Parts: sequence; structure tokens; C-alpha cells
Amino acid sequence: MEKRSYRRHNGICTIKLIVTLKAKMPKGDSLYITGNLLELGDWEPTGKQLQKCEDGTYSIEFNARKGAIIECKLTRGTWKTQGIYLKNGKPPDNYVIKADKDKIVKVTILDWLDKKIIVNDPVKGKLLAFDRFTCKGLKYKRGIEVWLPETYSETGSPNSVIYMHDGQNLFEPGNSFAGMDWKVDETITKLLADGKIKNCIVVGIPNSPDRMKELNLETSLGKYYAQFIIEEVMPFVETKFNVAHGHKNSFIMGSSMGGLMAFQMGFTFPHKFGATACLSSAFQSKFSKILDQVKHSEYLPQDLRVYIDTGEYEKEINEREDICDCYYKMMEILVKRGFKEGENLMGYFDEKATHTESAWAMRLKIPLMFLLGK
Repeated sequence: MEKRSYRRHNGICTIKLIVTLKAKMPKGDSLYITGNLLELGDWEPTGKQLQKCEDGTYSIEFNARKGAIIECKLTRGTWKTQGIYLKNGKPPDNYVIKADKDKIVKVTILDWLDKKIIVNDPVKGKLLAFDRFTCKGLKYKRGIEVWLPETYSETGSPNSVIYMHDGQNLFEPGNSFAGMDWKVDETITKLLADGKIKNCIVVGIPNSPDRMKELNLETSLGKYYAQFIIEEVMPFVETKFNVAHGHKNSFIMGSSMGGLMAFQMGFTFPHKFGATACLSSAFQSKFSKILDQVKHSEYLPQDLRVYIDTGEYEKEINEREDICDCYYKMMEILVKRGFKEGENLMGYFDEKATHTESAWAMRLKIPLMFLLGK
């Protein structure tokens, strides 16, 4: 496991953000900042409103712990109205501010995400939609998407299956909440062509407005969501497609809250899943007791293979509770409980990576090779 210095920072920095608009602000709209500080709304798209200045710029001043890494976005109130500050016109990654001293940060918004035509990449392989599920116990009913690679055959060798949370964000940027997808189809297609992974299909399970509750096995909705996958989705997939049965050929994957849920489901249902891949997982105690549960559990399934990772910039206001710290804590607990790196455990620290779909897309090949590598 990678080592890390837990240097404690003292003091507070004052950050003044000045935003210049080169894209017209629609009449009646306001400009907001949101990010990983509670003061900025903790990722609510209307986190904190910026004030319009006499010179036409917008500004806001806020405090942050010295040494903190601030990830943020500028919006007009929704994820679909993010400000674009990159000249390439692509949907923006999180803007990163290092709170190393009092500073003025200047950003220029060149366009708005909702004013751009987000072109869906042609899906490599075949993407099928199914809408036949009762979703027992869930308020929001939904279907699933099943992605088949070009190499898929009804008569060939059976395929492994990867079940993935937040299905809207996996294959098509136009369907993703922020205009960027995981590029699952492109990445798996290349790995298959290079002979680096075994044959597989991917099942995307979309989230709902109850996402925060559904993607946590400690809630009642989380239990129903897991039941939906195990009792409705998995039997459907195993009946309709040429897939290998048994837990060693079924995997669960997700990011953020989806990473937490993938971890929880892997450890709770090891007879259903042979491995779990958990990217930038929300292991913080404000979401779950998972760290203590794994630390004190009487039994852990040692035949379950576990991948977890983090990005360097995935920080939060409480440095004892940020995603990076929790990643290292979980790695330490798993090793102490008998998991062995290089065998049934893999951890990955992604330098300069933020908490975004684009970051997960960039490193997706790493967990895929852990799950399916030849």
C-alpha cells in the first residue's frame, strides 16, 4: 500500500474568486459556485451565489483550511448549466484551487454546457435497453442497459458480467449528468482487442432522485436497491444473455456513493459477486459505518477480490474524513484483516485526479484489468 504523510495544517486561507463572463448570462439567471466545502454547498448545484460587480464580473469570498484542496464547479443553478472555462469547449472537469495562502483566483467562463450540443460518441458494440422491472420497494421504477462488445456471441464461450451503478454515466456523454461519460465501451473494446481481458458484458443500472439513499446498504432503500439487482436484474441477465453463471464470473462496480454500495454489496453478498471495484468511494462516517464494520466484523470473505482507489484532489473540509484519508484507512484495515495486495486486493492512488466521470474514465482500465485480466 502506498505511504502518505498526514501533515496537519493550521490556519485559514481567504480565497476571493473573480469570474469574467465571455458567454452571455441568460436573463433572470444567477451564477453559483459549488464544491467540496460545506460553505460552498457540498456539491449542491446552487451552493453559493456569486455577486455581480460594477465592472460586470462576478465574485465571492470564502475561507478554507490552509493546505486544503478545493474542487468546485460554476453553474447557473443545475449540472446541465455548468460554465465552460476550457478553450477546447469540452464539458468542464472540476476546477481545482489549492488553499496554500490568501489568494485571488480569476476564472473566465467561455460558454455554458446547456448551450453546447453534446455529441454522443457512437457506442462501440451494442447498447440495449430493457424496461421490464418491478423495482420492488423502490419509489422510482427503472430499466437497465446492457452493453455487448463486438466480440459477443450467443454460441461462443460464456461472458463474465460487470454490474455498474449510475448507469446513465457509463456509455454516452449526452446522457451523463455533467456531459462526460466513463467511456466503458471504448475502454473495454480496446482491452479486448489487445487481448488483456477476458470476454465480458456490462449491465448499467441507472440511479434515481433517491440516489444518496439507494446507494447505501445501511438504508432501507439501499436494501431494496440491492434486492432489485440480485433478485430482478441478475436473473434476467443470466437468462437472456450468454453469460457464465456463478459468483466468480459476476462483478459489481461503482464510484463515489456507487463505490460505497459496490463495496457493501461485495462483502454482504460474496456468494453473488466474485470481485468488487470501488472508485473514489464515499467511505466517510457521515455516509456509512463501513470502516468500523470492516474493522470489527467477525468474518470477511477472503475469496472476494477487492479494488479501491482515490484521486489526489478528492479532499473535503474535515481532513480526517476526506476520500483520500478513508481510502488509506480502508487499505490498512483490509491488509490487517488478511487481504493481500497483488492477490485479492488492489489499491490505486491517482495523482492530480478529481472526483469526476472524466477522472474515472481515465483510469477505468486499471480496475477492469484487475477484474478480468488474463
